[in-house]
Amino acid sequence: MDDENMPIGILEIAGYDVSSLLWEQDEIEQAVKELALFPQFREHFTEAFDLINYATSFWLEELSYSERAGSVIATMFRLRDPIDEHVGYADAASLPAVIRQFSSVDRTVADSQLVATYALVQAVQALAVLANWLFQTEVDLYDLDEDLIVHLHAADPKKYAELVQVERLKNRDVEIEARETFRVFMGDAYRAYMLADLYKQTENIDVSKGTFNVSSFLHKALKTAFSAKAYQRASSAGKANSKPESEKQQTVVRNFARVTQAAKRRIAANPTISGADLVKEIVEKDGIATIPTVRKYLKKGGFLPR
Repeated sequence: MDDENMPIGILEIAGYDVSSLLWEQDEIEQAVKELALFPQFREHFTEAFDLINYATSFWLEELSYSERAGSVIATMFRLRDPIDEHVGYADAASLPAVIRQFSSVDRTVADSQLVATYALVQAVQALAVLANWLFQTEVDLYDLDEDLIVHLHAADPKKYAELVQVERLKNRDVEIEARETFRVFMGDAYRAYMLADLYKQTENIDVSKGTFNVSSFLHKALKTAFSAKAYQRASSAGKANSKPESEKQQTVVRNFARVTQAAKRRIAANPTISGADLVKEIVEKDGIATIPTVRKYLKKGGFLPR
């Protein structure tokens, strides 16, 4: 795990394909800010980004990130489901051991860094749930009249946002699920961040210099101990909500593969096919997803523009 740019697997946030949770935080934030309804959820997104920044700071070594940071973060994100499953049945204090069991990280990586990374992963999932719900709301709007919506998006952003708001109100159940799942992930993220801070204090203890605040340490230790059961309850509650998201990610993978194969077949049969006709045939003749979704996957696969 020496490659700091190790891919994290398939992750899309607000239409942006994420390849590094360590180095692409600015790009992710920019993609989120471009959402039409971002202003209405500014505080939620700020909360998530702040916690992600706090958690990432555990990897700073003299104003630069540790060379292991990128690979550890990427590995933990890929293994988040099995780690979460075992964390749900363990007490909070065993979190570093659970992470090491699955990720096989170098022993030189501190427990505080592992737990902070767990907090980062939870916060990223919270961010993705909320951002992708808002992004999908915009994608759904394009099904009404794509040409009109594209024009409106460019010519009158305010009117475009109003239409997105109308689309949002059509399915409040989806919104409720997204907001509840966001809160569960953020709850887990905060508890993990607090625990990471606790581990960091113990790692930096130097009683001889009198720099260790015993009172503060005991207060946080007791708070952590009493929050362990609440932590388990929150983790368990999040299981039902996180499964649909995992299934959704699997569906994304399958649909992307189907669109890619369909595009290859149709281009092989007609090398001069236009981009518009390629999208139309895949939607109408192959029956794969909607026009905006197919176009998105074709762009992702490098088939558009043509």
